[in-house]
Amino acid sequence: MKKRIGLVSMFIVLAVATRGIGAQQEVITLKLADSVPVTHLNATVVAKTFIDRVTQLTNGRVKIQYFPAEQLGKQKDLLNLNSQGVADIALLPPSYLAGQLPLNTVMILPSFSTASEGTAIYSRLLASGVLANEFKRYGLKPLFVHTTPPYDVVTKSKQIKSPADLKGMKFHTSGGLYNEIAKQYGIVSVTMPGPEMYEATQRGVVEGLLLSYPAVKSYKLFEIVKYLTYGANFGCYPVVYTINEQKWQTLPEDIKKAINQASVETSKIAGEAWDKEEERLLREFKQKGIVVYELSSQEKANWRKSSSELGLLWVADMEKKGLPGKKVYEQFQKALNESKKQ
Repeated sequence: MKKRIGLVSMFIVLAVATRGIGAQQEVITLKLADSVPVTHLNATVVAKTFIDRVTQLTNGRVKIQYFPAEQLGKQKDLLNLNSQGVADIALLPPSYLAGQLPLNTVMILPSFSTASEGTAIYSRLLASGVLANEFKRYGLKPLFVHTTPPYDVVTKSKQIKSPADLKGMKFHTSGGLYNEIAKQYGIVSVTMPGPEMYEATQRGVVEGLLLSYPAVKSYKLFEIVKYLTYGANFGCYPVVYTINEQKWQTLPEDIKKAINQASVETSKIAGEAWDKEEERLLREFKQKGIVVYELSSQEKANWRKSSSELGLLWVADMEKKGLPGKKVYEQFQKALNESKKQ
């Protein structure tokens, strides 16, 4: 009888142990959604790096299913889809979500000169808490950020050498604050989704675009544009990768730690990748016969004068909405100054 009881006890212990091993090896699946084409740097480098690092750091316990190119939902809907848990992780650009994330648009203001610098500044601002609170209202937790290099002038038929050359021209802009930036130069803004830019430029609906050069490449605009103006700086395109807070709270602590580590690493790699891509593409575009006009230091200073009041306008707009625009802008300027000292 004692022998039988002993055998039963052994089987119970084995069963519990087996279930424990199974639980440890259970794969957690997360869905990551964005709106960029599969050729875009955010797909080929940023998303890939993050997914690979999470897989490595969790020893395969986390599997991230990737849904690029609006496969899981339109860009304008991704914040809500992320908030509802349809997408566990999503790429959210404040420029297209200015109504929901107004304070985060401070990162668009023309200021820093590289993606690496902008990425470091944005990471610092999010850590301060004020910008992160805008995501918390939607049940989202920021994982990591990056920015593109500053936007420049891309035109089809007219070479642009000075701010005066832009007055009255119709340009594609990304909406919101980009429209205000364009307005300072006398540009007539035409806003449309990324996939529509090629046809609009080809047909002459717009005469030019304010874009980063990697975007010129990924949307194949290099096939139809003839001129680039390098160094004008029309602000950048910041993005935030967020995770649904409820989903986050269900994850084991070691998994959270791994995802946080992957986020920090990916953010840095993303900024560096965008800068390297810009340098590479400038050479490639020149080889393709596109004329690149590179602004001198003095010319860059003249261009800055045209947009010098944008910060004050942004603060006034935020304060009018009852938001702490002055506080955020001061934090932004502090982070910018600190980055220049490094």
